[in-house]
Amino acid sequence: MHVGLVHWSFPPCVGGVETHLWQFSRLLAAHGVDVTVFTGTPGAAVPGRSGTGGEGTVTIERHSGLDLSPDALPAPGEPGLTSWFRELITRRGIRIVHGHNLHHFSDAPARALAGLSEELGLRLLHTYHSIWHEETNPAAEACRDWHLHFAVSDFLSEACTRQLGFKVERRYLGIDTAAYLDVPVSGVQEPGMVLLPARLIPDKGAELAIRAVHHIIQNRPGPRVTPRLVLMRTGVENTVDFHGETVGFHGELQELIKELNIPEGVVEFTEAGVDHMRALYERASVVVYPSMFDEPMGLAPLEAMCAARPVVVTRMGGLDEGIEADEEIGFLVPDRNVAGLADRIALLLDDPARAEAVGRRAREHVVRHFDLRRFYLEPMLDLYREQLSPS
Repeated sequence: MHVGLVHWSFPPCVGGVETHLWQFSRLLAAHGVDVTVFTGTPGAAVPGRSGTGGEGTVTIERHSGLDLSPDALPAPGEPGLTSWFRELITRRGIRIVHGHNLHHFSDAPARALAGLSEELGLRLLHTYHSIWHEETNPAAEACRDWHLHFAVSDFLSEACTRQLGFKVERRYLGIDTAAYLDVPVSGVQEPGMVLLPARLIPDKGAELAIRAVHHIIQNRPGPRVTPRLVLMRTGVENTVDFHGETVGFHGELQELIKELNIPEGVVEFTEAGVDHMRALYERASVVVYPSMFDEPMGLAPLEAMCAARPVVVTRMGGLDEGIEADEEIGFLVPDRNVAGLADRIALLLDDPARAEAVGRRAREHVVRHFDLRRFYLEPMLDLYREQLSPS
């Protein structure tokens, strides 16, 4: 089987869709599937092998028509998208093409593939990883006639079904649990470390996290451990920032830190690639995800939970679908509630035994419900085979 995966970007560019495709493509290869990733990221990396097993491969192909960078230019002699897709799909015998978030930005890729569907005998599948708010959306309309449609959460499935006018099936993506199961539950490397594992854009809640840490420092009595917040610093060259939100935001946060008189070293900015998150979870006492917009689902909190770290997230969009039992496997707080966020962080920092117990239950929950291999990869492989079977 040879499968084509299509998305605007791919690691080393970081983001939720990129992380999913990185893990999914190498697990497909480990199960004997040949994968071609069609993307717009210059210098996209090839995932290493995931364990032992199949003889499949992952190949990266780039076209400027999938590159949404403002300064993206076609390479000399580069064919149009339709010709490019036709040549590569035909040469490699691809009959399954699985697009991801092609309902945003440009309708050209979705229309090119839809136009080749009958000619090349393709089965076209599309996964919606996020919502859009425009009343008319040419890119979403271009995906309308694809054969199968999936969304990453119940929240997003309902939103897509409402906006598209036809049913979009919910399929949780899950995470590669094997990468986190041997992270020690006890003996946190850096007691007091609070991690926000998200891109540095305003909607991900970095400002809220800074204000929450400041609130704890100002209001907690006694000589308890001082919280230290770690934020992910991402630049335009290695992050999904199609709306230009990253530019200047790091500086705004530094000004906020000065304005609040937060001591030096309490807030740290660090860079991390797609395969570096485990090390950060190992260091952390608490992981926060205080998003200020309707998150479609949130894979990073699930990764942290699988690493047996207690998480505190806002009740936004599909985030609460990963935390079914508030205060049992994680903590949910209202949107933009600095005091509530600070209270839950302080509670966990002050009670390491409770934090450890929550982390243990969180890990068990993720293994039971969100394992990428069991609940996404294997069913998707069955679906691919079903789509390829003669009708």
